[in-house]
Amino acid sequence: MALASDRVHALLLPVCDRYLLVPSALVAEVGVVERLTPLPLSPSWVLGVMSWRSRPIAVCDLGRFWGPPATIGPKSRVAVFYPLPGRAPTEFFAILTNAEPQSRTIEAPSVLLTDEDAVHPYLAVSLDIDGKRAGIPDLAGLKELFYDPVAAEAPLSVAPVIA
Repeated sequence: MALASDRVHALLLPVCDRYLLVPSALVAEVGVVERLTPLPLSPSWVLGVMSWRSRPIAVCDLGRFWGPPATIGPKSRVAVFYPLPGRAPTEFFAILTNAEPQSRTIEAPSVLLTDEDAVHPYLAVSLDIDGKRAGIPDLAGLKELFYDPVAAEAPLSVAPVIA
């Protein structure tokens, strides 16, 4: 029997042709895609902003880093993430998913590490989970992509929308 510390409650987010595996504690909420407002001068992976709990949040298509741009359909969802470490407590953001994320309790024996995406800058590690291609996002890399104006095409900011 596995100890509680050997388990991680996680979500498998279907993005492009793979899944992102994230601890459930990083995700504030999963919901439908609301009306998106384009964000001027934003990089191509920022689809726009939507209102969430009366605050604007950026919606990102991380699948663009691995394949074609996402199309928003009736099964699409957004996973709203808590702010990344070191950011303001109000800097939530969302990642577009192809369908409803799957809740999982992950135990080490059920996960196989792969080196398929070892060089991808926004994945910390690639996994095979029950035959599904998955990756754990590199939060430091995403933070740099989102907020460092030198590293990114443009920083992730909804300031022009709020102003």
